Amino acid sequence: MDITAPRRITQLAFASRDLDASLRFYSRHLGIGPWFVLPIARFSETRFHGQPCAAQVRVAFANSGGMEFEMVHQLDDTPSIWSHFLGNGPERERFHHVCERTHDFTASEQRLLAEGYAPVMQGATVRGRFAYFTHADMAGTYLELLESTPSREAMYAHILRHGQGWDGREPIRPLPPL
Repeated sequence: MDITAPRRITQLAFASRDLDASLRFYSRHLGIGPWFVLPIARFSETRFHGQPCAAQVRVAFANSGGMEFEMVHQLDDTPSIWSHFLGNGPERERFHHVCERTHDFTASEQRLLAEGYAPVMQGATVRGRFAYFTHADMAGTYLELLESTPSREAMYAHILRHGQGWDGREPIRPLPPL
């Protein structure tokens, strides 16, 4: 058996056709919240299967019990990892990926490639680089690699702080500038 170094998965993420309905359900019925909604995500140099990708998405984050959750809703029909994933299926949302954050993005990316992962989509936001990978043994789910930057860590710390002891009020909130 080939054993690789354990990784630290920090997030479970879902793709959604209706972000607001998904967030209401997850907060009311699963107790996950509060959700912090980002404005329309802005990507740079993003590529999906090697082709330029300018998909517009709304993204929300929450933390429950120390586990981070992400919900992504694509707003247009641009071919992307999110539109491709949901396709024409009946689900409102569907489990999409696990996420690993790293301080050494390039070395982590090389490690994943050496472990047989294949890149599907990569790019950057104002908070740092990201890449989604697939693996033959993990069909139907992606692994996202996120560059751990001070800006990104400040955002996740804010979400964690508000998720601890959340009382159920204000389940959906805008993400303040951090």
